[in-house]
Amino acid sequence: MKRNSKRFLALFLSVAMTVTPAVLTQAENEDANVQVSVTPTPETEAEKTAVAAESPVQENATAEEENTDTTVTPAAVDASAVKETPAATETPASETTPEVTASPAEESKNEEAEAPQPTAAPETTEEGKTEETDKPETKPEDLNPDGSNMTIDKEDNSAYKMLKIKSSSAELNGDKIKITLNTDGKNYEKLYLGSKEDPDEAKNAAAIVGTENEDGYTFIFEVPASEQVQTFSIVPFSVKNQKWYTNMALKLNVPGMKAPEPTATPEPTAAPEPTATPLPTAAPTQAPAQNEITDAGIKLVKENGDEFVMFVITGSTVKVSEDKYIVTLSTAKQNYDMIYLGSASDSDKEANSIKGVENSAGGYTYTFEVTASKEAQTIAVVPHSKKSQNWYKGILTITVPAVPGYGEAAPTPEPTVSPAPTEAPVETPAPTGTPAPTETPVPSTTPEATTTPEPTATPAPGSCASGIYNITVNSSSSMFRVIDCVLTSKNGKMTAVLTLSGTGYDYLCLGTKEEAAAADSSTWVPYVADANGKYTYEIPVEALDNGIAVAAFSHKNQIWYDRILTFQSSTLNKIGDVQDDPQPDTAPDTTITATPAPTAKPNKKPAATPTPTATPKPDKKPEEESKYESDLSGGTASVNSSTTLADGTYTPDSFSWSGGSGKVSITCNKVTVTNGQAYATIVFSSEYYGYVKANGNKYYGACGGGTSTFTIPVALNQNNTIIGMTTRMSQAHEITYTIYIALKGANDPKKTDKDNPADDNSMLSTGNKKLDDSAPEITGLEYKDETTLEHAKYFKLYHYAKGITLLEVDMTTDTARKPETVDSGKENAKTEAADSQELTGTEKLYMGNVVKYLIVPEGAVIPAGLDKDVIVINQPVESAYVASTDALNILDKLDLTDKVTALGMEKEDCTVDSLTAALEDGSVTFAGKDEDTDYKALVKSQCGISILSSDILPTEEADTEAKENLLKDSAEKYSTLKIPFIVDRSADEKDDNAKAEWEKAYEAIFVTDEEE
Repeated sequence: MKRNSKRFLALFLSVAMTVTPAVLTQAENEDANVQVSVTPTPETEAEKTAVAAESPVQENATAEEENTDTTVTPAAVDASAVKETPAATETPASETTPEVTASPAEESKNEEAEAPQPTAAPETTEEGKTEETDKPETKPEDLNPDGSNMTIDKEDNSAYKMLKIKSSSAELNGDKIKITLNTDGKNYEKLYLGSKEDPDEAKNAAAIVGTENEDGYTFIFEVPASEQVQTFSIVPFSVKNQKWYTNMALKLNVPGMKAPEPTATPEPTAAPEPTATPLPTAAPTQAPAQNEITDAGIKLVKENGDEFVMFVITGSTVKVSEDKYIVTLSTAKQNYDMIYLGSASDSDKEANSIKGVENSAGGYTYTFEVTASKEAQTIAVVPHSKKSQNWYKGILTITVPAVPGYGEAAPTPEPTVSPAPTEAPVETPAPTGTPAPTETPVPSTTPEATTTPEPTATPAPGSCASGIYNITVNSSSSMFRVIDCVLTSKNGKMTAVLTLSGTGYDYLCLGTKEEAAAADSSTWVPYVADANGKYTYEIPVEALDNGIAVAAFSHKNQIWYDRILTFQSSTLNKIGDVQDDPQPDTAPDTTITATPAPTAKPNKKPAATPTPTATPKPDKKPEEESKYESDLSGGTASVNSSTTLADGTYTPDSFSWSGGSGKVSITCNKVTVTNGQAYATIVFSSEYYGYVKANGNKYYGACGGGTSTFTIPVALNQNNTIIGMTTRMSQAHEITYTIYIALKGANDPKKTDKDNPADDNSMLSTGNKKLDDSAPEITGLEYKDETTLEHAKYFKLYHYAKGITLLEVDMTTDTARKPETVDSGKENAKTEAADSQELTGTEKLYMGNVVKYLIVPEGAVIPAGLDKDVIVINQPVESAYVASTDALNILDKLDLTDKVTALGMEKEDCTVDSLTAALEDGSVTFAGKDEDTDYKALVKSQCGISILSSDILPTEEADTEAKENLLKDSAEKYSTLKIPFIVDRSADEKDDNAKAEWEKAYEAIFVTDEEE
C-alpha cells in the first residue's frame, strides 16, 4: 500500500499537470514533507507496455497508509519500475532527498484516464474563448487566396461574435482589392476602415454603408492591392445604439494579391525601339532631365493643404530607376526619426518604416521607392516623433511629381516626323512613275496610313470610345472616397457621375480650393442624393489616368479642401452604348451646351440653400400662426409668448440656434406680435420638414423651393425648445433644436463698439480685435460687475447674472503676430477672409487677437448659439492638463494642484514637488507638449481644460509662420475633442504684481461659489 500511495500521489500530480501546465509542482505530505518534482519526458513504446503491465492503483488506501513515509529509495522501486523510468531521469534516492520523479509512462496513463479533462477548459474560460470555439479566427497565414474565409477579429485574434461574416470574397480590381462581406445578423449597418480613436466626423464621412439583405448586410469596398496579407483596423456602427462601436479594437485581415504594374502598359507603346534610332541625336541633352528631378519641391502637408511645420522638407529629389522612383527627402531638424508610407491606423508601421539617416545639416534624410508614374502621386505619410516615440495621429501627405518624359511616347512622334527624309527616297522612284507624285497624298488615304491616325488618337491616352462605362476612381484623400463612378463618353467629351462613401460635402468645383473660393457659385456642382441617400456629383473629365484637381466643400467645416481624382483607364468596363451626334461640326456645340447642364441642373439646388437668407425678409404684413394640432406625446411644453411690445412686425436683434447635425440651418428674420403674443417665423434650409413641435402643439408649415417655413409662438429673450420632423432620410426622424430670439424693441439695436465691432450675427456687442475697455453686452445675459485689475495687461474679467463670467485673453499684444484691425485695407481684408475660410467656428475663435471664454457654473443655462461666439468652459473643472510652469506655480499657490491630471513637462522640469511625486507613481500623466501632445491621454483623463505655455506665440518675425501654424493645429485638435484651452500669458507680464493678478483668472475657472 505504501508503494501504491506513492504511485497514487504521482498519478494525481500528473493529472493536475494536464490541466495546469507547470514544470514544477510542490506537494507536502503531512508527516514526510515530501517535495514532488514532475518532469515530463518523451513517451516510448516500452514505457507504454510497462504501463499496461502495471496493476491498477488502489484508491481505498487507509489514512494510516497514506500518511506513511513516501520517500523513494532504490529498494522501494521494483524491477518493472526501473525499466519504466530511465535512470537518467531518476533522482538519486536517499532518506534525505525526498523527491519523486513521475515517470512518463504514468503521465501517459493518467492522460488516457483523464482524456475528457482538457475539453472542460473552454467552459471555464472568458467569453472570448467560447466565441473562439463558435468561430475561430482566420489567422493571416490561413487566409484563402480568394478571401472566402475572412473574419472580423478582436485584438487577441479571436473572432468578434457580434459581427459574424457569413461569406466573403476578395477580388483584384486594377491596383485595388474589391472586398465583399456578407454578415450573419443585422447588428451593424455601417463600417469604417480606420482607428476607433478617430473622431466620429471622420468615421461618418468615410463610412461604408451596408446593403440590407435577408440575413444581414452586404458591405462592398476597396483597399489598395498588396502582395502581402494586410491588416486593417475596422469600426462597426451599431443599428441598435446608433453609434460607432469603440469598446474594443477590431481588425480585418485581407489576403495578398499582386497589383498589376500600371507602368508596364505604357512601355510597350514606347518600345518601338526601331524608332529609338532618332533618339541618339536629341537624347543626350534630354536624358538627365528625363531621369531625375534634383529639386522636387516636395512638402509634407496637412489635410487642409498647410505645410506641417514640425517636419519641414529642405531638399527633395526624384530619380527614375526602371519602373520605380527613388525619392529622397531631407530635413534640417531631427524631430522625427522615422516615416511610414500609409495610414496612421495601420498596425505594421514600425515594421515597414523608413528610418532617417543623419545628414550634414543636422537633420535626417529619408530614402524610399514608389511606383513610377506619368502623373504626380499623392502619398499618405506618418512621421514618428523622436522625442515622444509616438506616431503622428493626423492625416499628412506628400505629392511626388512625375519625372518629365517618364512613360510618355514623346520619342515616337519624332520618328514619325523623320519619315519625311524617308519620303524623299520615295519621291526618287516617283520619276519612274509620274502618277506617283499625285499619289503621294494617297499614303494618308491608304488603309495602312489610316492606322497611323489611330495612334495619333491614342496619344490622348486619357480618352475612350463613345459609350457608358464603370470605372475606378482613385482619390488623394481617405476622407473623400469614390465608391462608384459611371463615365459617359460622347462626341469626344467625357462626364462622370461620382458616388461618395459619405455625405460630408455640399459642392465640388474643378480646380484648387483657392480657385473654388474665388469662382462664381454657379460653377459649383452640388450633390444629388441617390435612392440610397448617397451623395452623387456630375463633373466633366478632361482625361483618364491624369490627376484632376477638384475642390470639395465641407458641410461641417464650411471650407474648401483640395482633392486629386484619377480615373483609371485600366478599370474601364463598358455597360452601355452611346451614339455620337451625326454632324461632327455640331458635336462640339452640343457638348458645350451639355457641359453646363450639370452645373445648371444643380444650380436649382444651390439656389434653394441661399433662399432661407432671402426668404425671411420681414414685411409689414403680420404672419398668421401656422395650422396646428395638439401634441399628445408631450414632446414640448407650453411657452409664455406674452410681450409688452405693441402689435406689429419686428426684426429680431439677433437669432441663434443649436441642435441637429448642422446640415440644415435655421433662420428667423421676422417676429409678429398679435394681441400681445409673440410669433416667430422660422425657416429651415430644407423642404423636407413636415411639422414642428412647439408650445405643446404640432405645427404644419409651408414646404417647397428648398425651404420649410413655420410661424410658431415663442418666448422672447430666452431659449425655446422645438422638435422638427424631417423626411430627408429614408424614414421620418424627429430632431430637437433650441432657438433663441432676442428682441428688445424694433428700434432698439444692440450697442456696438466702433473700435472693436462684432460680426453681424454675433450675440456679443464687441468683436475680438482687442481687450474690451468695458463689459460687452451679451444677448440673454445680464451684466453685473467687473474684476478690477491694476497691473495685469493681458486679460480681463467681467461677471454676469447666474454666476457666469467672461474671461478675455490677449493673444497678440507684444508678440510677433500680425493684429487684425478695423481699418485693414481691402487687400488685408481679402487675405483675412481667405484665411478664415480655412477655419471652423471654434477654431476661428482661437485665432483672433483676443480669445473670449464664457465660464458657466453647473446648472446655469446660456442662450442657444452663444457657443458660436465664445469658448465655453463648463464648471466644475475637475481635470486639467498644464504645460505652463508659471501657471503650475499659480495653481500650487492657490492649492489647486489636485485638479491637475496631466502635465506637459517631464518630472525633472516640474517645479511642484507633489506633482513630481505624482508623475513618478503614475497618478498624474505626462502627456507631451506642443506638436507632441498625447491627445488620447487627455481624453482618457477626461480633461476639462488645457493650459498652454505662451511659448506657442511667436516673439520674433522669423518664427511667426511656424508658431501660427502650430497654434492653428492645436485649435483644430482641441476643437475636435471639445476641450477648451487657454494660453497662459502670466510669464509675459512686466512685474510680479501683474503676474500675481493671474490668480484671479484661475480662481474664476477652478473655484465655484460653493468652494469660495
